[in-house]
Amino acid sequence: MKSCLNSAGVFLSVVGAFLIWCVVVELNLVNRSQYLKGHMRTEHLDPTPSDIKKFERRKRLSKIGIALVVLGGFLQIISNYCEAQ
Repeated sequence: MKSCLNSAGVFLSVVGAFLIWCVVVELNLVNRSQYLKGHMRTEHLDPTPSDIKKFERRKRLSKIGIALVVLGGFLQIISNYCEAQ
C-alpha cells in the first residue's frame, strides 16, 4: 500500500507539472531575442470568441495541474506514515 500511494503521488505530480508546463509554454512563444533586437513586433488585437475559449481552457488546465501537484504531494506525504506490508 505504501509504495502504491507513493507511486500514485509521483504520477499525479508529474501529470500536474506537465499540464502547467503546457500552459506556460503556450504563453511564452515570443522569440525574445528577435523581439529585443527590434525585428519583431507584437500586435494586441481584440480577442475573438475562440481566443476567449482557448484562454479559459488553458486557465482550467493550469488549475487542474496545480490541484494534481498538490494531491500528488499529499499522497507522497501520507505514504510516509503508512505501515509497510
